Amino acid sequence: MSLLRVENLHRYLGEGDTRCHALRGVGFTIEPGRTYAIAGHSGSGKSTLLYLLGLLDIPDQGQIWVGDRETSRLTDDERTAVRNEHMGFVFQFHFLLKEFTALENVMLPMRKLGRLSEEAMRAKASDLLVAVGLGDKTRRLGTQLSGGEQQRVAIARALANDPGLILADEPTGNLDHTNADRVFALLSDIAHQRGQALLMVSHNPELASRCDQVFRMQDGVILP
Repeated sequence: MSLLRVENLHRYLGEGDTRCHALRGVGFTIEPGRTYAIAGHSGSGKSTLLYLLGLLDIPDQGQIWVGDRETSRLTDDERTAVRNEHMGFVFQFHFLLKEFTALENVMLPMRKLGRLSEEAMRAKASDLLVAVGLGDKTRRLGTQLSGGEQQRVAIARALANDPGLILADEPTGNLDHTNADRVFALLSDIAHQRGQALLMVSHNPELASRCDQVFRMQDGVILP
Protein backbone atom coordinates (compact mmCIF):
# COMPACT_ATOMS: atom_id res chain seq x y z
CA MET A 1 0.00 0.00 0.00
CA SER A 2 1.22 3.51 -0.80
CA LEU A 3 1.97 5.92 2.05
CA LEU A 4 0.41 8.87 0.23
CA ARG A 5 -1.72 9.16 -2.89
CA VAL A 6 -2.72 12.46 -4.49
CA GLU A 7 -5.41 12.80 -7.16
CA ASN A 8 -6.26 15.88 -9.22
CA LEU A 9 -5.27 18.52 -6.65
CA HIS A 10 -6.32 22.10 -7.32
CA ARG A 11 -5.69 25.09 -5.09
CA TYR A 12 -6.55 28.76 -5.61
CA LEU A 13 -4.87 31.51 -3.60
CA GLY A 14 -5.95 35.11 -3.15
CA GLU A 15 -9.19 36.89 -3.99
CA GLY A 16 -10.59 38.96 -6.85
CA ASP A 17 -8.05 40.27 -9.33
CA THR A 18 -5.20 38.68 -7.37
CA ARG A 19 -6.74 35.18 -7.40
CA CYS A 20 -4.15 32.66 -8.57
CA HIS A 21 -4.57 29.04 -9.70
CA ALA A 22 -1.58 27.78 -7.67
CA LEU A 23 -2.04 24.03 -8.27
CA ARG A 24 -3.61 22.65 -11.45
CA GLY A 25 -4.54 18.98 -11.23
CA VAL A 26 -1.51 17.56 -9.42
CA GLY A 27 -1.39 13.80 -8.86
CA PHE A 28 1.22 11.23 -7.81
CA THR A 29 1.94 8.39 -5.37
CA ILE A 30 4.52 8.13 -2.59
CA GLU A 31 5.79 4.62 -1.83
CA PRO A 32 7.54 3.42 1.35
CA GLY A 33 11.31 3.08 1.35
CA ARG A 34 11.94 5.82 -1.22
CA THR A 35 13.08 9.45 -1.31
CA TYR A 36 11.40 12.15 -3.40
CA ALA A 37 12.18 15.77 -4.24
CA ILE A 38 9.86 18.51 -5.48
CA ALA A 39 11.92 20.92 -7.57
CA GLY A 40 11.02 24.11 -9.41
CA HIS A 41 11.41 27.86 -9.52
CA SER A 42 9.92 30.14 -6.86
CA GLY A 43 6.18 30.47 -7.40
CA SER A 44 5.82 27.11 -9.13
CA GLY A 45 3.57 25.74 -6.36
CA LYS A 46 6.05 23.62 -4.37
CA SER A 47 5.36 24.95 -0.87
CA THR A 48 1.61 25.20 -1.52
CA LEU A 49 1.65 21.51 -2.45
CA LEU A 50 3.70 20.55 0.61
CA TYR A 51 1.26 22.27 2.98
CA LEU A 52 -1.65 20.43 1.38
CA LEU A 53 0.14 17.09 1.67
CA GLY A 54 0.81 17.78 5.35
CA LEU A 55 -2.92 18.46 5.90
CA LEU A 56 -2.08 22.01 6.97
CA ASP A 57 -4.31 23.38 4.21
CA ILE A 58 -7.34 22.07 2.30
CA PRO A 59 -7.47 21.71 -1.50
CA ASP A 60 -10.24 23.35 -3.51
CA GLN A 61 -10.56 20.16 -5.52
CA GLY A 62 -9.01 16.70 -5.47
CA GLN A 63 -8.17 14.04 -2.91
CA ILE A 64 -5.28 13.19 -0.59
CA TRP A 65 -5.06 9.64 0.74
CA VAL A 66 -2.84 8.88 3.73
CA GLY A 67 -2.52 5.10 3.63
CA ASP A 68 -6.08 3.88 3.09
CA ARG A 69 -7.69 7.00 4.55
CA GLU A 70 -9.07 9.78 2.38
CA THR A 71 -8.65 13.07 4.23
CA SER A 72 -10.99 15.61 2.62
CA ARG A 73 -13.84 15.11 5.12
CA LEU A 74 -11.76 14.86 8.28
CA THR A 75 -12.33 17.32 11.12
CA ASP A 76 -9.50 19.57 12.27
CA ASP A 77 -8.87 17.29 15.25
CA GLU A 78 -8.77 14.22 13.02
CA ARG A 79 -6.35 15.89 10.63
CA THR A 80 -4.11 16.82 13.57
CA ALA A 81 -4.16 13.20 14.78
CA VAL A 82 -3.22 11.89 11.32
CA ARG A 83 -0.35 14.37 11.08
CA ASN A 84 1.03 13.50 14.51
CA GLU A 85 0.86 9.74 13.94
CA HIS A 86 1.91 9.43 10.30
CA MET A 87 3.98 12.50 9.38
CA GLY A 88 7.11 14.29 10.45
CA PHE A 89 7.73 17.91 9.39
CA VAL A 90 10.95 19.78 8.76
CA PHE A 91 10.17 23.39 7.85
CA GLN A 92 12.48 26.03 6.41
CA PHE A 93 12.26 27.70 9.82
CA HIS A 94 12.77 25.45 12.81
CA PHE A 95 9.89 26.65 15.08
CA LEU A 96 11.58 25.44 18.27
CA LEU A 97 10.28 26.42 21.68
CA LYS A 98 13.21 28.57 22.78
CA GLU A 99 12.53 28.17 26.52
CA PHE A 100 12.79 24.37 26.17
CA THR A 101 16.00 22.35 25.92
CA ALA A 102 16.94 20.54 22.72
CA LEU A 103 15.92 17.26 24.38
CA GLU A 104 12.53 18.65 25.47
CA ASN A 105 11.83 19.99 21.98
CA VAL A 106 12.44 16.56 20.44
CA MET A 107 10.21 14.94 23.06
CA LEU A 108 7.19 17.15 22.26
CA PRO A 109 5.68 14.99 19.47
CA MET A 110 6.16 11.87 21.60
CA ARG A 111 4.32 13.50 24.50
CA LYS A 112 1.42 14.39 22.23
CA LEU A 113 1.19 10.85 20.84
CA GLY A 114 1.37 9.45 24.38
CA ARG A 115 2.72 5.97 23.67
CA LEU A 116 6.05 5.97 25.53
CA SER A 117 7.11 6.32 29.14
CA GLU A 118 9.06 9.39 30.27
CA GLU A 119 12.27 7.34 30.40
CA ALA A 120 11.73 5.89 26.93
CA MET A 121 10.98 9.33 25.46
CA ARG A 122 14.17 10.79 26.92
CA ALA A 123 16.28 7.90 25.67
CA LYS A 124 14.83 8.11 22.17
CA ALA A 125 15.19 11.90 21.98
CA SER A 126 18.80 11.61 23.13
CA ASP A 127 19.55 9.00 20.44
CA LEU A 128 18.02 11.21 17.75
CA LEU A 129 20.11 14.20 18.84
CA VAL A 130 23.24 12.03 18.67
CA ALA A 131 22.24 11.01 15.13
CA VAL A 132 22.16 14.67 14.01
CA GLY A 133 25.45 15.47 15.74
CA LEU A 134 24.09 17.20 18.84
CA GLY A 135 24.62 14.54 21.48
CA ASP A 136 26.63 16.98 23.60
CA LYS A 137 23.96 19.71 23.51
CA THR A 138 20.83 17.92 24.71
CA ARG A 139 20.45 20.30 27.69
CA ARG A 140 21.01 23.52 25.74
CA LEU A 141 18.06 25.87 25.47
CA GLY A 142 16.87 26.91 22.03
CA THR A 143 18.33 30.36 22.70
CA GLN A 144 21.76 28.79 23.27
CA LEU A 145 21.90 27.03 19.90
CA SER A 146 23.05 28.41 16.56
CA GLY A 147 20.63 28.58 13.64
CA GLY A 148 22.09 25.45 12.09
CA GLU A 149 21.92 23.58 15.40
CA GLN A 150 18.30 24.59 15.87
CA GLN A 151 17.52 23.23 12.42
CA ARG A 152 19.12 19.90 13.31
CA VAL A 153 17.04 19.75 16.50
CA ALA A 154 13.96 20.33 14.33
CA ILE A 155 15.00 17.41 12.11
CA ALA A 156 15.41 15.15 15.15
CA ARG A 157 11.97 16.28 16.35
CA ALA A 158 10.44 15.37 12.97
CA LEU A 159 11.70 11.80 13.40
CA ALA A 160 10.47 11.41 16.99
CA ASN A 161 7.33 9.35 16.28
CA ASP A 162 8.88 7.22 13.51
CA PRO A 163 6.58 8.78 10.89
CA GLY A 164 5.83 6.86 7.72
CA LEU A 165 6.25 10.09 5.75
CA ILE A 166 8.79 12.86 6.37
CA LEU A 167 7.84 16.17 4.71
CA ALA A 168 10.69 18.65 4.45
CA ASP A 169 10.71 22.22 3.13
CA GLU A 170 14.36 23.09 2.33
CA PRO A 171 15.57 20.93 5.25
CA THR A 172 19.24 21.77 4.74
CA GLY A 173 18.85 25.40 3.65
CA ASN A 174 20.39 26.82 6.84
CA LEU A 175 23.19 24.26 7.14
CA ASP A 176 26.77 24.27 5.91
CA HIS A 177 27.78 21.70 3.30
CA THR A 178 29.08 19.13 5.80
CA ASN A 179 25.99 19.18 8.01
CA ALA A 180 23.65 19.38 5.01
CA ASP A 181 25.24 16.23 3.62
CA ARG A 182 25.01 14.52 7.02
CA VAL A 183 21.35 15.39 7.51
CA PHE A 184 20.33 14.33 4.01
CA ALA A 185 22.22 11.04 4.41
CA LEU A 186 20.42 10.45 7.72
CA LEU A 187 16.96 11.13 6.27
CA SER A 188 17.71 9.05 3.17
CA ASP A 189 19.03 6.11 5.20
CA ILE A 190 15.98 6.18 7.47
CA ALA A 191 13.64 6.10 4.48
CA HIS A 192 15.45 3.26 2.75
CA GLN A 193 16.19 1.10 5.78
CA ARG A 194 12.97 1.51 7.76
CA GLY A 195 10.45 1.62 4.94
CA GLN A 196 9.58 5.26 5.51
CA ALA A 197 9.50 7.93 2.79
CA LEU A 198 11.11 11.35 2.46
CA LEU A 199 9.45 14.04 0.36
CA MET A 200 11.34 17.31 0.29
CA VAL A 201 11.13 20.65 -1.44
CA SER A 202 14.60 21.79 -2.46
CA HIS A 203 16.22 24.52 -4.54
CA ASN A 204 19.46 22.54 -4.38
CA PRO A 205 19.71 20.57 -7.66
CA GLU A 206 22.57 18.42 -6.39
CA LEU A 207 20.59 17.38 -3.33
CA ALA A 208 17.41 16.77 -5.34
CA SER A 209 19.31 14.59 -7.82
CA ARG A 210 20.27 12.23 -4.99
CA CYS A 211 16.61 11.34 -4.40
CA ASP A 212 15.03 8.26 -5.97
CA GLN A 213 12.50 10.39 -7.86
CA VAL A 214 12.21 14.09 -8.65
CA PHE A 215 8.87 15.82 -9.32
CA ARG A 216 9.60 18.93 -11.36
CA MET A 217 6.97 21.64 -10.97
CA GLN A 218 6.17 24.58 -13.22
CA ASP A 219 3.14 26.90 -13.02
CA GLY A 220 1.25 24.62 -10.64
CA VAL A 221 1.69 21.35 -12.54
CA ILE A 222 4.14 18.47 -12.35
CA LEU A 223 6.02 18.17 -15.61
CA PRO A 224 6.03 14.77 -17.35
